Amino acid sequence: MILAIGNELLNGEVLETNSSYLQQELSDHSLSVQKVSVVPDDMELIQLEIRAGIEKYPFLFIMGGLGPTEDDLTRYAVGKAVNRELSQSMEEMEVLKGKFAHFQRAMSPNNERQTFFPEKAMILSNPIGTASGFHLTENGCHLFVLPGVPSEMKNIFQHKIVPLLKKEIPEGRKPRKLLVKVIGFGESVLDEIIKKKIAPYHPVKWEIIAKGEGVFVKFYSLDVSSQEENDDEWKKLLKKSLTEHIGHRIFGYDHEEMGEIVADLLRENKLKLGCMESCTGGAVAKYLTDFPGSSRYFLGGLVTYSNELKIRLANVNPELLDQYGAVSEEVAQAMAIGGKKALGSDLCLSITGIAGPEGGLPEKPVGTVWFGVEDHQGWLTTKKRIFNGDREDIRRKSLFYGLNLIRLALIKT
Repeated sequence: MILAIGNELLNGEVLETNSSYLQQELSDHSLSVQKVSVVPDDMELIQLEIRAGIEKYPFLFIMGGLGPTEDDLTRYAVGKAVNRELSQSMEEMEVLKGKFAHFQRAMSPNNERQTFFPEKAMILSNPIGTASGFHLTENGCHLFVLPGVPSEMKNIFQHKIVPLLKKEIPEGRKPRKLLVKVIGFGESVLDEIIKKKIAPYHPVKWEIIAKGEGVFVKFYSLDVSSQEENDDEWKKLLKKSLTEHIGHRIFGYDHEEMGEIVADLLRENKLKLGCMESCTGGAVAKYLTDFPGSSRYFLGGLVTYSNELKIRLANVNPELLDQYGAVSEEVAQAMAIGGKKALGSDLCLSITGIAGPEGGLPEKPVGTVWFGVEDHQGWLTTKKRIFNGDREDIRRKSLFYGLNLIRLALIKT
């Protein structure tokens, strides 16, 4: 069970994303989440949910309400729910003082609340925030209490909780799963390929999920006779069939990310990428620079949102804009060529489109996006897509479709 706590999660101020992250991660450890509950900062309601979770589930993940303010009630609610007094950890107090000293900030008296934990609880230290989590067991239920800040929650989960789960859950229970990431096929087409060309030859079941990054397929092995030590064999055979029928449209497996895949290809070839963005508003540059060390393969980008900047910074011929419009193959080509020269990059990706909700025309509806790539060998590629969804959906799909064109240019497909 997952329990998320906070008024802000119920009044729409903050989007609750932690539970979806945990569900995906826990599935890798053969833990299927049976219930997700979101409650306000109310002592009685929190206690009720905790007690119900302890009675029914072997694992209870609680997120939020570990801060220093009066409405941060989680540690106290847990203590009451399991009938344990809270005691102060002087070791945690010194750690907390050190964090404030590091950032040259004065520690407020109310931060001291964050150094109290239920008796016999194991502290789950938080290296990037002030609120450490904790773990305890009650009536056979493992309670993991985590901060609600997503980056802090994820850090504690990966570095503190995963090792504990590995001890608690036998390796034999680990699911036999392969996640396949595809771009260039829709859900229905992909489902038909799997039904007719993959499933008859491999004992698997599958789930298909459409995302901004592409279409993801989760395959689960149904071959119960296969030994654990041969777990990679069914994946190897499945990948061979997938490559045969889907080919270069597969951009990654399992935890591989598009940004990391493109980064590896650029580093291997000792190349640097630049980008010239319009409708994505700098999304490509933002995404790439989220990866540490990206300066080794990404020079930077320009957001040429207006026609004036397309002319001045990308050297787009004004006549092209007048004749074809900013959202056109001709302008996408000119942006890629001009961007490569302006940035001094080995490759350049250009994106120009209509993200909406306004600006569409019958011949160029909202969602129309043109892409251009000039690669390190001078080859020029242009593609047109019409994406569905709202403004954010169109921009996100454009980001990953554009990076996939870079991937394809680098693998020479």
